[in-house]
Amino acid sequence: MNKSTRKNIVSAAITVLILICGVLIYIKMAAQKKSTVSEVVVKKERRTVQTSTFSSGIESNGIDVDGRVEAHERVNLTSRVQGVMQKTGTTIKEGKYFKKGDLLFSIDKQEAVFTLKAQKSSLMTAITQMMPDLKFDHPQSFENWLNYLNAFDVNKPIQPMPEPKSDQEKYYVTGKNILNQYYTIKSQETRLKEYNIYAPFSGVITVINVFPGTLISPGQTLATMINTEQYEISSPIPLSDLKYVKVGQSVELSSTDLSSSWNGKVNRIGTQIDAATQNIPIFIRVYGKGLKDGMYLKGKLQGKQLEDVVKLPKDIFLSAEQVYIIEDSTLVAKSISPVKRMANHVLVKGISPADKVVTGSLAGLFEGQKVNY
Repeated sequence: MNKSTRKNIVSAAITVLILICGVLIYIKMAAQKKSTVSEVVVKKERRTVQTSTFSSGIESNGIDVDGRVEAHERVNLTSRVQGVMQKTGTTIKEGKYFKKGDLLFSIDKQEAVFTLKAQKSSLMTAITQMMPDLKFDHPQSFENWLNYLNAFDVNKPIQPMPEPKSDQEKYYVTGKNILNQYYTIKSQETRLKEYNIYAPFSGVITVINVFPGTLISPGQTLATMINTEQYEISSPIPLSDLKYVKVGQSVELSSTDLSSSWNGKVNRIGTQIDAATQNIPIFIRVYGKGLKDGMYLKGKLQGKQLEDVVKLPKDIFLSAEQVYIIEDSTLVAKSISPVKRMANHVLVKGISPADKVVTGSLAGLFEGQKVNY
């Protein structure tokens, strides 16, 4: 045996010896290793949830309202005549109260009075010139026109003209331009009353634009006046609440700034819906002392009572129309019908007294889950 062969045999023997030693060591260590897998059977624990039962009944239907107080009547007092503003003996100032019929403004009418007297004098002259022909052509009416002429006074309101006794007389008088002058004078007498401007209702002056000595033009705004006996507020309400509101319903309104309250009634309901909010305005007439234009009021309108409804907390809803109930220890999503949504609760129909409604936390729950309660 040569040297090379002997060397190979030794190497192979050493390798086999190492492998045998490795196997023996592995077997010994495996025998000493313990299993980390527990032999105890793991029990699946059910989650415990909180439940409640609810009974249906009658619930009040309060609708929140708020808004700014506005005068029900607000007018701009304007002039229809021209002239210089005169003193009336009463100072007109913003915030001053006046009763209905009080004289507010007086415009100098002397020129208009003289013009009216001149027109009456012209009519009197025209009638006088007509009389000789009238006596021969219509003698049956001469006496009436003579009495009318004798009673004519340019300083007094013009009196109704004698009724014609025939069509021929009517045409004759019309042809003399008598009727045209008569109705012109009647118009001017009516216009003469507009030189004095009186309060159209009891209220307060909020804006004053003129003072004594001011030259007034027709159409000029003299002042703004509001009726302090009647106010109203405009309050938007959800369209879903409209079916519970009707004209004439009472509402109590209050002001947190003044710690006072007032009574009101729904006066009218708007027709224009806000496309963005789906709200519709209602107008509430407010009565009582201490009201001021522009103040903020809020209150609650008692709508028609809701019957056979259940009041559920707002935070137990799975979705807008579903809640969890328990049937045979299993979670079931039940569909209900919301009637009215409130700040913290929802009035619904579709829940029976036997339903066990989940009222605790819904986190981690799912339909079909087995639970304890």
